[in-house]
Amino acid sequence: MNKALKVLLPTIYIGVIGVMFICVLLILSGIKGYLKEDVNYNYALDNVFTEEVIPVSRVGSDVIVKPFISSYVNIYKKYYDYESDNQEDSIIYYKGTYFQNNGIDYESSDDFEVVSILDGEVISIEDSDIYGKILKIKHNDNLVSVYYNIKDILVNVGYKTTTGEIIASSNKSIYENDEKSLLHFEIYYNNKSINPESVYSLNANSLE
Repeated sequence: MNKALKVLLPTIYIGVIGVMFICVLLILSGIKGYLKEDVNYNYALDNVFTEEVIPVSRVGSDVIVKPFISSYVNIYKKYYDYESDNQEDSIIYYKGTYFQNNGIDYESSDDFEVVSILDGEVISIEDSDIYGKILKIKHNDNLVSVYYNIKDILVNVGYKTTTGEIIASSNKSIYENDEKSLLHFEIYYNNKSINPESVYSLNANSLE
């Protein structure tokens, strides 16, 4: 019996090892075949990083913005409206004379940055006894913006401005006896003044 066990045990061991070897071969063969399969998984990020990159353009370059950025700027004098019941808020008094306000007077306790309301070209920079420095920007054949009572001008005649670009800063009011900083601002469409507050956020091409 001992002789039989001596012969049988090695045979069993060899058989077990053979079976394990065959199993390992089968497993490796299955993995290799799986890796060769043309599996096309569509992951969520596959469509995010692509070779074609779409550039981010400046949003709203044709949209008219306010001529300032600061949130501390308020309206001091409104645009003169013939049909308004509160015309006193749109009358300018200077050296004994009253003027109808063809634009908007914006004021703040401190000087504030003045920006171009739209892409355009600086067509003139002048001096005025009442409004100090005056800067005009032509935005298209029909639209011109005018910035009065400014200082620290950063552009020259012929300069191409972009929407929201800082072009100057407000200045102390000349025709008002207070210490506040003021910007008098006008917009002309087809050579006629229009209320600036009525066109902010509008597309310049949609004006009629």
